[in-house]
Amino acid sequence: MTTITPVTESAHFRAVELFPPVGLDVERRPDGVILLRSTTPGMPVPVTFAAGFAERAVSHAGQTLIAERNAGGEWARTTYEQAYDQALRIAGWLLDQDHPDERVMIVTENSVAHALMFFGAAVAGVPLCAVSAQHVLVAPERLAHAVDVVRPTIVFAEQATSIADTLASVLPPGTTVVSTDGAGTVTWEQVLAHDPLPDAEAHIAALDPHAPFRFMFTSGSTGMPKAVVHTNFGWCRLFSGANALLAKVSGWDERTLDWMPWSHVAGFSVLIGSVLNGGEYYVDDGRPTPELFGRTLRNLAEVQPLFFANVPAAFNMLCDALDADEALCARFFEHLQLCLYGGAGLTQPVYDRFQQLAEHTVGERIMFTTGYGCTESTAGCMSITWPTTQVGVGLPCPGLTVKLLPLDDDRFEARFHADFVLSGYLDNPEATARAFDEEGFYRSGDALRWIDPDRPELGLVFAGRLAEEFKLSTGTFVRGGFVHDALLAATSPVVAEAVLCGEDHTEVGALVWLNPAGCSAELGSSYSTDDALDWIVDRVRQMPGAGSAGRVARLAVLTDPPDIAKGERSDKGTINQAMARRNRSADIDALYAAAPHVRVVS
Repeated sequence: MTTITPVTESAHFRAVELFPPVGLDVERRPDGVILLRSTTPGMPVPVTFAAGFAERAVSHAGQTLIAERNAGGEWARTTYEQAYDQALRIAGWLLDQDHPDERVMIVTENSVAHALMFFGAAVAGVPLCAVSAQHVLVAPERLAHAVDVVRPTIVFAEQATSIADTLASVLPPGTTVVSTDGAGTVTWEQVLAHDPLPDAEAHIAALDPHAPFRFMFTSGSTGMPKAVVHTNFGWCRLFSGANALLAKVSGWDERTLDWMPWSHVAGFSVLIGSVLNGGEYYVDDGRPTPELFGRTLRNLAEVQPLFFANVPAAFNMLCDALDADEALCARFFEHLQLCLYGGAGLTQPVYDRFQQLAEHTVGERIMFTTGYGCTESTAGCMSITWPTTQVGVGLPCPGLTVKLLPLDDDRFEARFHADFVLSGYLDNPEATARAFDEEGFYRSGDALRWIDPDRPELGLVFAGRLAEEFKLSTGTFVRGGFVHDALLAATSPVVAEAVLCGEDHTEVGALVWLNPAGCSAELGSSYSTDDALDWIVDRVRQMPGAGSAGRVARLAVLTDPPDIAKGERSDKGTINQAMARRNRSADIDALYAAAPHVRVVS
């Protein structure tokens, strides 16, 4: 176990000089609305991903573009030149299918073959949709919905044998299925053996940057997921600003290790950033789960990325592992320059613990930024680019205008406008119309607040999803996101996640999942659920008082994990509060009936 000392205010942040100066324009309207814009200029980028990829294939021909573990556990590498050659063959095959409205759907996890199919579709100008691999086996109804919305003509299923029945049940007759295991209608070898796209340079130059590039599904927290239409223009405009802020410090031009799925903007943006900047991308075969996180730790020790991006839950698991292994800690921090979290808020105790480990190991703190944004904003669109010990979402990236509409004394609803913000949902004009206000700003549905209202340059912090707020039966309004984050901060590391309850009840309750490693560290390896609940109750009692709206009054432990098939957890590891409450009505009833193992906080 590593002995650590508290983070000191005099500590130095590593690589902070690689960020540009903070530039912010603040416009305040008489009605209290505030408009925020970055004054930092963007960097030139190609007009399409294919154009940037083609440039890198020449300038970085022999360098590794992407690598993944092979059956023997070694890194199998594909160079930029090799990837481009295969992309031209895939593009040639796609365009020879002669369908009037060609669309590709990928139903496989991150892999070299997945990346090559994406590269080939991008070069061909054929829109592509990657759906969550978890949908294939555990949530086939969501896969069926995705097929109904996107109407793919080609499906790439890397290993189709195990999912053949599911595909047959959701795909229309005549859909071409490409697979690497021979279980589809076309083999991967046949595609890669096709003649390369002729006159590729002219074809890429003629691609329409405003045409559909990708369809990416929303989380579906308020209904079935919607398909957002992304364009080359939007992604390239986003990276014009993202590169200006993060390209150098992130090491996108050197090496990146990542697991986050390419069916989500968080994971896909890391792949895009690596390729456009000519870096090496390593596919992490680990996940932030007890069963698979060991693989991530092995990969981190070998690759030593300059940039570590993950969901907040992974940082908690990482701190446990680093605290227990000084050699791993030294390898991890040796070259690290930047961390990014997205998908949910990072709790302050986890952030502080991470920085304590960094200071103990390398004598410096590591800069943290956010991937704050959504599918509709193409990817993360706000960022922290200055030294701070305060967890937050930062300020707008170049090219984005953020409109802040007052909600109450200190919170604002955030709305976005930019070239890279949603132009529309696929074949859903009603949802598209509802998504925008009268000035054309996208309604994010998120609440933000200032770190310091008198110093806007310090940025904003997340203050909850408006859809997660509810009323008690007394009429008292509960900021669900705020209470949720406060509970996690107070009960770290014992509590891994929580579902807030209380609608139609007189007080706020919480159903929690335990973090086994944190429980063992705090309570000993022989702890019981009752031991954990008593510890949690003691911490909750110490939380600052905030009346019935901010005080968790009832607690119980959930022993079964979040159900992916029922939409409770995304494949990024984040919890869908609304779906969890809907699915766990019996647990909520027991919580308010004071069943055994329920704690009422006095």
